[in-house]
Amino acid sequence: MEKVKKQVSSFCNDWVIKGLIKLEHQIRFSNSQIDINKRWDEVKLDLFLSRKRRTLEITINDLSDTNIEQTLTHCDKLLNILKINTNFKKLPEGPFRYDSEIQNNIYDPKVTKLDEQAVDIVQEATDLSLKQGASRVAGTFFYGTSHFFLESNTGLKGNYKKSNLNFRIRAFADDMYSTGEAVSCSTHLDHGFNTQTAGIEAGEICTNAKGGKKGTPGIYNIIIYPKVSTELQAPTAAIAMNSYIKKEGVAWLTARKPGDKIAHESFSVWDDGTINYGLESCPFDDELVPSKNTCLIDHGILHQFFTNTSYSKKGEESTGNAGITMPKPHNTVFSTGDCTLKELMEISDKPTLLITSTWYTRYQSYAAPGIFSSIPKDGMFLVKKKGEILEPVRELRINSNHFHMLENIKGLGKELKQVTTWLNPSDNSIFAPFMLIGDVRMTTGTK
Repeated sequence: MEKVKKQVSSFCNDWVIKGLIKLEHQIRFSNSQIDINKRWDEVKLDLFLSRKRRTLEITINDLSDTNIEQTLTHCDKLLNILKINTNFKKLPEGPFRYDSEIQNNIYDPKVTKLDEQAVDIVQEATDLSLKQGASRVAGTFFYGTSHFFLESNTGLKGNYKKSNLNFRIRAFADDMYSTGEAVSCSTHLDHGFNTQTAGIEAGEICTNAKGGKKGTPGIYNIIIYPKVSTELQAPTAAIAMNSYIKKEGVAWLTARKPGDKIAHESFSVWDDGTINYGLESCPFDDELVPSKNTCLIDHGILHQFFTNTSYSKKGEESTGNAGITMPKPHNTVFSTGDCTLKELMEISDKPTLLITSTWYTRYQSYAAPGIFSSIPKDGMFLVKKKGEILEPVRELRINSNHFHMLENIKGLGKELKQVTTWLNPSDNSIFAPFMLIGDVRMTTGTK
């Protein structure tokens, strides 16, 4: 970093250097057996460089002296020919105070010492899932640590460590169509990370899904598991409420402004870079602005968009969400209600589907109201007798839009669960409860 700093200072007006030392492990299992156990060591530099508002971002993975010098010489030449970035204003100058407690809540030194315990974690979850009636299971367990170092030309400087735990298990029945999936993720082994519960949940969903029949198309209330929100509810807060996306006019909230009602009054959502054990929590963003807990939707009312320094309006402060070129979300956190899952099934007054997972979420248009379709996968159940009977159904597709999903919330679970999925379009962590959503159209194929 010192070598890069010396060279870029000679030809850049503004710069940020971000160094990363990362250790990542992966255990992959299939057919109820571990088949891959890998480790990656990564050291790299991410650079933001600007000269007279011509900007570029680049990653350097080969940190040899020769490659650094050649790469930065090339960057110097590029900055002569790039177009002016009219969106870039400046980098923040500070000074800032950072919350030291955030570091304690995003780094667990025990993660670095998992070793053989990681194999035991996978095996125990596998065994529990099989005991619930699954024929076989598969999944992944990613875990590791990262150490970030940042410095900017304005004199701001800092570093922090993070740990991550991300476990996913999928259970299969003999018929191949009855499956169940569960996830567990956190930064700490002892806070919000429970692979045993995930193994049991996946096995139970799989077993209960046996014998499912093709569902009947129509209008249903739906109850969605927390991880379903990564595709159906979180995109509004994590993508459409990005000030960059709003300015580019490519999402369903482009014409909406603070003060507009966009959701049910029971619904609030935050972008929180400070929440304990959040995978996307951190003391400061890529501009070294302190991370914040930003209210995005307050009891159904659009409160504000998240932003960085350049996309902040006159008189507005950065919400601590840099990405310097484009703001990025931290943890998306939803409000809770006062219902258990069973109580949500009891209060639903129309034919109701319990949806445990989705995939292949596709958009007809990103313009308002954000029309999309999504295919429920794994166990999906028709709720009967207020939840006393869950009848497995298949081959239904959700057809809705984001405004409808927000405005028709009829009940929220009382507990938040941190989830992240590889299908999540915003690629961030979500803290979500069970949600009851009314009058959703479900369709099916004609053949």
